Amino acid sequence: MPPKSEDVQEIITINDNRKMIYGFLSRTYATEATPDYIRELAGKKDLYLASAEDPEVKGTELAEGFKRIADYASSIKDRNIEDVRTELAVEYAGLFLGVWRKPAHPSESSYATLGHAIMQEPRDEVLKVYRSMGVDKVTKFTEPEDHIALELQFMQYLCEKTNSALKDNNIADARKYLEVQRTFLIDHLGKWVPKLAEDILKSARREFYKAVAKITRAYIEMDKEVLSELLESPALSSH
Repeated sequence: MPPKSEDVQEIITINDNRKMIYGFLSRTYATEATPDYIRELAGKKDLYLASAEDPEVKGTELAEGFKRIADYASSIKDRNIEDVRTELAVEYAGLFLGVWRKPAHPSESSYATLGHAIMQEPRDEVLKVYRSMGVDKVTKFTEPEDHIALELQFMQYLCEKTNSALKDNNIADARKYLEVQRTFLIDHLGKWVPKLAEDILKSARREFYKAVAKITRAYIEMDKEVLSELLESPALSSH
């Protein structure tokens, strides 16, 4: 019996939302905020508030993160963009470029090895997973392959691949991409990102990056359950 189209469409919608969140987080960690990014952030206050009020997340750390980012978006709405950009650039350098020394480098190797060394075995493992899915690192991004921005971008990419397979009615490939995502969360992001988030919360001076840390930590944890539920969906188990 073929899967019901409305069931498949619901999974596609869920993956679109997942892709959007992973994309937002990846972009936020990849580089300092640009004026366009700040304008977009300020314009999405209502979206973040709606996310905080979603019945699925209300009362959780994820809801708190969205509420705090909505409050921040509201606070910068009428401010000079260059002032905001400068503040966030200083914060980004402090948190992610080693200026404040803590957090450690935002890569899996740094958090999984003694002495916070980068380019270690976790990076090699992540690279193997990327290549098994036909992905190689974009050369203009000079950070290691296990940098948080790239690991999050990989999840974003797999959300897109899952939906492409579903739209082609290729259920076997859709399941494969979802299984890779779940394994990647368990074996990689879920193991080290909570420690990074904790360090950000301890070191951050601006509310924005505190909110991002909460969203990141909570979303990765929640997404493990979402992926398990998707893989148990009758729409994906009928082929």
